[in-house]
Amino acid sequence: MTNAIALSLEWLLRCFGVFWVLGGALTMQKARQAHFLDTALEAITQEKEDRLVSRFIFIGGILTLLSGVGLAFASRWALIPLGLLTGSQVLYFAIQNRRFTQAKTEEDQEEARIAPTTRNAFKLTVVVVIVALVAERSGILR
Repeated sequence: MTNAIALSLEWLLRCFGVFWVLGGALTMQKARQAHFLDTALEAITQEKEDRLVSRFIFIGGILTLLSGVGLAFASRWALIPLGLLTGSQVLYFAIQNRRFTQAKTEEDQEEARIAPTTRNAFKLTVVVVIVALVAERSGILR
């Protein structure tokens, strides 16, 4: 890889890492709100809420934040949280798919349906993982 391309890819990853850090922080804020809503609904209905989604949002937020920091510093250590993030998303999809197929009501199916934004986030994560792997193999991530 030529020096100019390598430098461009490094700075692209660094800039994206900063963006990823902000996305992780916003996702963690969303997880906090989901947790608050779950707690409020439990208090109102006196029934246990399914916290699967809010927990996966929180895990995704932490892993996005950590991988963003790694990318911003052009560190190969970013690959670890990126891999864990991808794995957690695949696990979430599998769990939701199982819940969807086992749902007995339309409401249960709707709760198990994966949002388009979640699918898009997964696609973006896969692209970032691929670019980060290319960068690591090229010696850009240190």
